[in-house]
Amino acid sequence: MSIVSSSKKDIRHRNDDCNCEENDTATQKTISAERAKYCDELYSVSGEVVKCETNYNGQMTLYEVKKCLFTWTEDNYRRYRNTEICVGTELLQSNDLIKENVSNYIKWSNDLSAALKNIFKSFKDVKTKLSDLRDAACKLENCKNDSCNCTQMIILTGDIPENCKDNNSGQQGNRPAECNDAKDILDDLICKPKALGFDADYIFKAAADVIGIQVFSNIGTLEPLQKALKDDSTAFEKHIMETMTARAGDLKKAQDDLVKAVQETTKSAAGLYNKRSDHEGLLCTTKFICCPKCDCVHEDQDVCKPRLEKCKDEICEICEEVKETFCTDGCNDGESKAS
Repeated sequence: MSIVSSSKKDIRHRNDDCNCEENDTATQKTISAERAKYCDELYSVSGEVVKCETNYNGQMTLYEVKKCLFTWTEDNYRRYRNTEICVGTELLQSNDLIKENVSNYIKWSNDLSAALKNIFKSFKDVKTKLSDLRDAACKLENCKNDSCNCTQMIILTGDIPENCKDNNSGQQGNRPAECNDAKDILDDLICKPKALGFDADYIFKAAADVIGIQVFSNIGTLEPLQKALKDDSTAFEKHIMETMTARAGDLKKAQDDLVKAVQETTKSAAGLYNKRSDHEGLLCTTKFICCPKCDCVHEDQDVCKPRLEKCKDEICEICEEVKETFCTDGCNDGESKAS
């Protein structure tokens, strides 16, 4: 039964004479007058119960809204906090390491560039000197092939060159043993400078290519890229920190609002239960005193004897029941031990 429908019955309780047989007696009139007061109070409390129920329902709705807001705000704050810890901090630390590595790479690149330039310069000097050596070898070869030098070649090598076979002016004679490999040495002096000249050209070109590759790698461009990464990382971290600070404030406010909503809901629930208890007590009271029958009164006894002795005993029994109901220190323990 709703409180609204119950309040309508409360009005009928107030106007109901309960069909008592002794409505005109002074005792019944006194009881009816007191009952009317309880009925008026019951009607008033009925309205307060409806008011408390409405307030409680509203507080519960507000509590659910505040709880959702707190949950959403907390989840949003945690997302930014975890991002700052796992991404922002790692990004800043990685940027410091990248900056250190880029500085090392640029230094190594500069050192490598200087070393390559020195090597290139050295190869250039070697190539120039080998060019002179190759020119000398060519001159030596020309002298060797000159027919005017047939006599010297025969004496020096002990062999008659092809262009000197018609020239009998040279005499081989007895030659020292140290001169047996003179022809081979002379041939080496002519051919080796040519080979070394080609090798010098290859090395010179390779050195130029390596320098070109090193210049093309352009390690110096890493520095502005690293600075751009640092600026972007700093801006990202600043945004995360500002947002996280704002969300922390929102979370604190949402928590305070939720705590207040819990407090107000608790107060509203306690107030509702109190009013319901008051209403139930008043309703039972009005029903009880409608036409109360005192069964404990002995009407047929001798007028010279007390009539309310049984009432006293029943009241004492009620007292014992109340003691047992609100007992907090083991009331039955003593009786059980005594028995």
